[in-house]
Amino acid sequence: MLKRKIEKKDPSAIQSYLYASDKERLRDLVSSMTQEAASSIKKAILALRTGDIEMAKVVIDEDDLIDEKEEQIDQECLYSIAMRQPVREDLRFVYAVMKIVVDLERIGDQSVNIAMNALDISDNMIFPEEVSPFVENMAEENIKMLEEVMAAFAEEDAEVTCTARERRRGIKEIKRNAVITINKLFVAEKSEGNQEERLRLFCSIALTLRHLSRISDHILNMAERISFIATGISPLTVKRNARKKADTTSA
Repeated sequence: MLKRKIEKKDPSAIQSYLYASDKERLRDLVSSMTQEAASSIKKAILALRTGDIEMAKVVIDEDDLIDEKEEQIDQECLYSIAMRQPVREDLRFVYAVMKIVVDLERIGDQSVNIAMNALDISDNMIFPEEVSPFVENMAEENIKMLEEVMAAFAEEDAEVTCTARERRRGIKEIKRNAVITINKLFVAEKSEGNQEERLRLFCSIALTLRHLSRISDHILNMAERISFIATGISPLTVKRNARKKADTTSA
């Protein structure tokens, strides 16, 4: 009797169940990788702000964990494609995940760049208090942006792109104000000694602002991938349509 029941099971239903378990596992792995990426941002900024050389080295060493997680997720995606042969919405999900983890890996790389900036600052250099709030705000906004994107990933919420763009605009504005402050500090301190060390410090800060700005770009990419999962419309198509609409309105 039991044998007869097993024979009557719908193969497509079994396949659907197996793919659902793959999907859930991929969500968990991406969530774990995102947490590691967010942690790397926090540690890198802390190392830079406090001059903690050991913390900077930890960020650099732990980047391998993020890289390994990317490779693991890629393998899971390839396995799912090979064994389940997902179509339409399911295939979009797998494809988008493979793109999302590339951006997460690059976020990890940007954190490593910030940690390396911390190593370049000499022991007797003090991080300017006037610039600290800008750097910390950019890092905090990026982490909030990551949290919002991952919440949208869990719900497959297409609206996250609008939220992410708005938050990225705010991050770019913080960067602009920070650059203005750095320029003022540099001009004010031109007459002081140790110009070479001060220049190196300001260059490290400017590079850090750029790395934090690039992190927001990668998170926006992730948001666009999530929108693609939900709608099936590629980010490039969305941008082209928005551009056409803007051109029509201005005409």
